[in-house]
Amino acid sequence: MEVLARLGVETVVVSPGSRSTPLTVAAARNPRLEALTVLDERSAGFFALGLAKRTRKPVAIVCTSGSAAANYYPAVVEASMSGTPLLILTADRPPELRDCSSGQTIDQFKMYGNYARAFYEVALPEVRSEMLSYLRQTLVHAVNGSLGANPGPVQLNFPFRDPLAPVEGEAVIDAPTLDAAATVITRPCESVATGASFDEVALERLSSHQHGLIVVGSHNPNDGDESFADAVTMLSQKLGWPVFCDVLNPLRGHAFENPALVAHYDAFLRQPESVEALQPTAILQIGALPTSKVLRKWLGDLDAVSFLLTDRPVNTDPLHRVATFMHGSAHTLAKHVPHLRVDLDWTMKWMQLESTTAQRIDKKLAQTQELFEGKAAWLLSNHLPVGTQVFLASSMSVRYAEFFWCAGNRACSVFANRGANGIDGTLGSAFGMAHRGRPGILLTGDLAFLHDSNALMVAQQLAGSLTIVLINNDGGGIFEHLPVASMKSTFEDYFATPQKVDFANLCKAHRIEHQVVTDWETFTNLISILPTQGVRVLELRTDRKVDRITLASLMA
Repeated sequence: MEVLARLGVETVVVSPGSRSTPLTVAAARNPRLEALTVLDERSAGFFALGLAKRTRKPVAIVCTSGSAAANYYPAVVEASMSGTPLLILTADRPPELRDCSSGQTIDQFKMYGNYARAFYEVALPEVRSEMLSYLRQTLVHAVNGSLGANPGPVQLNFPFRDPLAPVEGEAVIDAPTLDAAATVITRPCESVATGASFDEVALERLSSHQHGLIVVGSHNPNDGDESFADAVTMLSQKLGWPVFCDVLNPLRGHAFENPALVAHYDAFLRQPESVEALQPTAILQIGALPTSKVLRKWLGDLDAVSFLLTDRPVNTDPLHRVATFMHGSAHTLAKHVPHLRVDLDWTMKWMQLESTTAQRIDKKLAQTQELFEGKAAWLLSNHLPVGTQVFLASSMSVRYAEFFWCAGNRACSVFANRGANGIDGTLGSAFGMAHRGRPGILLTGDLAFLHDSNALMVAQQLAGSLTIVLINNDGGGIFEHLPVASMKSTFEDYFATPQKVDFANLCKAHRIEHQVVTDWETFTNLISILPTQGVRVLELRTDRKVDRITLASLMA
């Protein structure tokens, strides 16, 4: 654990168990590390994931042997697909207790498959300095692997024999030898990745188009929100292209720096005739595609040259377009793109369309008095304190935010589990995001909340503040927008899955503040000033069937 601390790891999330005693004791006794205890391994994994997403540093998670490690699997999948560094320290039985019906023993060898960037089967502990050197270098490689060109989770499997707890009088290595064995040269968690260079032919092709678009989807930049926003602004100005920006990147929070941001594309692209005269010849996609299915279909139908920019060596194009792959950061690309002669009229036409659409939607939302799920996202974007950390649940929460989150200058950092797009781990991830950070907000539906309700136990570990905006529409609102909604005989029971949980009592059981909000004025007041400590749930009860109709009216 001392080596991890010296490499820049700050937090270890432990779930209780016997076989992991040596790891747990080492973490708890190390003053350089923050050691937290989370009972449920699934919640622990997602808590670490949320914290790692915000800090962009690996968080270590420790569990005992057996099925405990299997409960990390959903968080490992999300970490892998979203490029989030995690260190998974799984305790295990020694070799002689495997494959012989010994209790709490399963096959933990490479148990996360291709979702782990690397796997290390650590040797059994020995009191020898050369074994400490071996362990140190294994940990160095593991941390580096979690932060490499393709960041993600790394598993280290630690077999231990009894006795597991420290034994008085047992042979130990003296302090100077231990200190020397833990010596590391670099702190990779605090290093800044260098940008890549780009093929000159690709740059020439990119720069040859006057009528292009920059499309930015889910992206958590390593170089920070403001630096990324500056880089995309520079690209937009040099190329003369407007920027279509999803809510899941920093751009909408730094809109005043870039006057060419387009946030309401989903609305006006539903009427293709509105952009019939605005056909781009090139698309520069940064990171993953935005959530919007409408935008994805429109992009897929275009006869345009595509450029895919990503700082990870992964395929970010589910449309399978003929495209030029560009590996590197937006900042590095912006420096390499030359200043061009741009068509100002091209960007102006897009911005006129954006402005008209935004004004129409803002006016309708301002006039909407009933509790409509989409208005919650709209009000959050307009009234949250500057710098608020925001987590969006999957399903309708992230979609309403994409539709209605206004571009502004509040510099809210927005996170979501959109690697695998699952609703699992929503609460745990939000707690991790808020831990030791600025006051946080979680926007979630009732099913995503209930799916991870075990994570409410994590509230006692939270150092900071989290306000949970709970949209209770009695089931899965996203299914109301899918063709399956027409199957009346099976829809409610098997897809919408309405629930009758009393959220007030559930929160009371965990000693969490709960309040039912019945009007927008109260809601606005509650989100305009956030508490600095503790957890609270603001429950808004909506009708998912009415929400669907209201959304259709707003987008018409």
